[in-house]
Amino acid sequence: MLRAKKGAVAMHSPSWSWPGLSRSARFAGLSVLLAVGLLLVMARPAAAQLVERSHDHVVATIPGDEVCDVPVTTTIDIIANDQQRLAKSGFPLFKDTGRGTITWTNPVTGKSVTNFFAGTTKDLTVVDNGDGTITLRTAVTGVPEKIRLADGSTATMDAGRVVIVTVLDYNGTPTNTDDDEEISSSIESISGPHPDLESDFALFCQVVVPALT
Repeated sequence: MLRAKKGAVAMHSPSWSWPGLSRSARFAGLSVLLAVGLLLVMARPAAAQLVERSHDHVVATIPGDEVCDVPVTTTIDIIANDQQRLAKSGFPLFKDTGRGTITWTNPVTGKSVTNFFAGTTKDLTVVDNGDGTITLRTAVTGVPEKIRLADGSTATMDAGRVVIVTVLDYNGTPTNTDDDEEISSSIESISGPHPDLESDFALFCQVVVPALT
């Protein structure tokens, strides 16, 4: 899910997270990262049991790709470190740290745009609503998006901390996040400049399209 395809924050993460960091981050393909996030129900991280830890370095070139409806060749270089813990409530809790670059090159014009990202996505709390859904609070900290043009200048950058509240239907499988369905998501708080997020990600294409064409 390259950056152009918003919405894929895999697992429990909000669907509009930035590309770059996180579970989709295993997105090894692209969501490459940002996809991600997850739970913790009332139990504090200290009480959670470590279930899985992984480290991935993904380097790939994807021809015939598309960003903001512009045909491109996508090159990714991402390092992702993920942890999954199991809270006493039985819900998984995720923490993802990562950094990397995603470069889009228009094969027709030869022009390129690069997105650099680095930071952490961490589940803060998760509450079982008792109706088959959970309310999850996830914090995204760092630089989830820094768009650099071919001349090295920064076109736009989101940086700081955002806390996202997501209501999910976990489909009766608390430990399996693959079948989670997002019901709603909202921003609880924002610290630092986040122009792309605050534009509902419209700014991304406004910057990228003219830079590639």
